[in-house]
Amino acid sequence: MLNPLYQYIIYGILALIIISIISYKLYKIYQEQGDIKFSKELREKFKLFSKEPKKNVAEEELNEVRTPKQVELNLIDENEGKFIVLHLAAKIENKPGLDPIKQKLTVNDLIFKDGYFESEDSSNNKGFKILNGERPGMFQENDLISLMTFVLHLKGQRNVTKIFDQMLSIGRKVSESFDMKLLDDNFNSLSEQTISNYRDTASKVDLKSGSYVS
Repeated sequence: MLNPLYQYIIYGILALIIISIISYKLYKIYQEQGDIKFSKELREKFKLFSKEPKKNVAEEELNEVRTPKQVELNLIDENEGKFIVLHLAAKIENKPGLDPIKQKLTVNDLIFKDGYFESEDSSNNKGFKILNGERPGMFQENDLISLMTFVLHLKGQRNVTKIFDQMLSIGRKVSESFDMKLLDDNFNSLSEQTISNYRDTASKVDLKSGSYVS
């Protein structure tokens, strides 16, 4: 066994080592806390003297994209409110009834609904309509017909020349069948010159819309 004196010396050395380690750890902890506090205070003081760089508004400003309004997207059709019109006038003593007119027009692929006739492809402003010229827009059951008005609206139309020729052909058939007079939009007798003018108008619409008679 070791001499008790040596044992005390060894224990003393170990105790000093342990105390030294603990002291060193405590010193590091307090130093770190002091550095943190000092560093924080230094940053706060530095802020008082430093100016924040101004943001370049011009660089950060985004170009605003303006959404076009709906009214700006709805382009105006230059044929809005433009028509090709024909009239059929009956003789005073020989006015046809609605039923025989219906039979004649149905055979020629026209449909009667809501008091007027329309060609079968007349959805979405296509084709033409036949209205009562004496009672605008409406044919009444059991009435005798004095005036029929054929209307071809040019807005949104395609193949206008073809549709006009169909309208003219049916007008001539009804005129012959019921001894009615075919008139232009001014209620004058329909001349070949007026027919040619109508066809020119129809052709111009077809050229602009890119539609052609096949």
